[in-house]
Amino acid sequence: MTTSEYVEFLIQAKRELQQTQAVDEEAAKEAARLLSGSMVYPLYGALWQYFYDMEAITEHLESLYDSENHIGLIYFILILADSVELTLPLPFYIMSTNGNLMPILSSAIIEDWLEYDTASEVLVTD
Repeated sequence: MTTSEYVEFLIQAKRELQQTQAVDEEAAKEAARLLSGSMVYPLYGALWQYFYDMEAITEHLESLYDSENHIGLIYFILILADSVELTLPLPFYIMSTNGNLMPILSSAIIEDWLEYDTASEVLVTD
């Protein structure tokens, strides 16, 4: 899905008032964890291969999450994926249009991102 297709999808979803739907929080958390796990690692790897500043990206994601800017975090992930031409799974777009699910998705993404970032750090010794 391209960025412009996502914008169209977002507008349509807003029209259908998906944000007012009740959320089974436990099911949403599990779905977000599965979704995040399927996309964060390939995204991180693709960004690293294109020599992006992973430390700056991680700091920005942490800042967005810490300030509870879940929309910003999700959109930043979308922009990053677009920059390396990585197609995100459709459930990402669906969850990102639901205001009740955004914080859950954002939490799953930052958790996986930080875990992968920590595991991927190269220790330099003298």
